[in-house]
Amino acid sequence: MITDYGKYFGSAMMIGFGILALYRWHQTQLIFFLLLVLRDFAAGYFFFKRKPSQTRSTLVPSILAYISSAIPLLYFGLTVASKSLFLASDLLAILGFLIVVFATVELGTSIGISPANRGHVCSGIYRYIKHPMYLGYVISEAGMVLLSPFNLIIFGVSVSLYFIRSKIENKVLNS
Repeated sequence: MITDYGKYFGSAMMIGFGILALYRWHQTQLIFFLLLVLRDFAAGYFFFKRKPSQTRSTLVPSILAYISSAIPLLYFGLTVASKSLFLASDLLAILGFLIVVFATVELGTSIGISPANRGHVCSGIYRYIKHPMYLGYVISEAGMVLLSPFNLIIFGVSVSLYFIRSKIENKVLNS
């Protein structure tokens, strides 16, 4: 059996992202960053407990996956003073991360950042949506676009990387 050293790296990386998200929340007081803290610490735990992969992922998809996971930390804070936009952003963050929570719980020990085959999950939310985690991130990150026009560029890069990741994951799971 192959030792999965990637789970230790992934776990440490996600906990590091969680610490950065906590700092960003302290700076901005935006619920988006607080929810990122919870996502990253939960992911760090699940990565540590995850099943070993049945396949090895290559370097480029792994790098893209880690970059994609870090991009939400780059969003700018509030630049608009509208309370209604702030509320809409919070609601989108909550809705998006709720979808992410359902997906994370369903994946359980099959979770990973890098594309790898740890078993195909087709139950729960995955029965209805092929990549619910990415959908949840897109919804929550769309709320950040409401808060600053500068976030539109980050959002475009982030959505593009989620699309690329989903295509790579489909290939890995179907091979």
